[in-house]
Amino acid sequence: RDVRTGEIALERTEAGLAFLAIKGEHDLSTAPLLRQRLDGLIAEGVPIVVDLSPATFIDSSILGVILDARRRAEADQLGFAVSQANGRDPVGRVLAITGLRSELPVHEDRDAAAAAAINSSRKSPA
Repeated sequence: RDVRTGEIALERTEAGLAFLAIKGEHDLSTAPLLRQRLDGLIAEGVPIVVDLSPATFIDSSILGVILDARRRAEADQLGFAVSQANGRDPVGRVLAITGLRSELPVHEDRDAAAAAAINSSRKSPA
């Protein structure tokens, strides 16, 4: 099997922000794990940044999970942001072609995404 599936790494800041880095290739086979991780963070009530910078491939199932998590986070008044520093790579092209780069919006670095998530959060981190 030459299929390379990616990793999902969680990092927490002292301010209570959760960074979820999507590394490598992600598709329908990794979408359930991403959904589980995002569900857990939303249940905790913490602001979330999904970092797509280390991703080399994402498909529509991953985009669907991210969009659904953003909707649920906003409904719970939690900050939610996406960062993706490599706008010219395949993931950046998918975000641009689908219009999600501006709709989410996608921030060009982790610091900008963190600030957006914290500023849009109406609940204090747990």
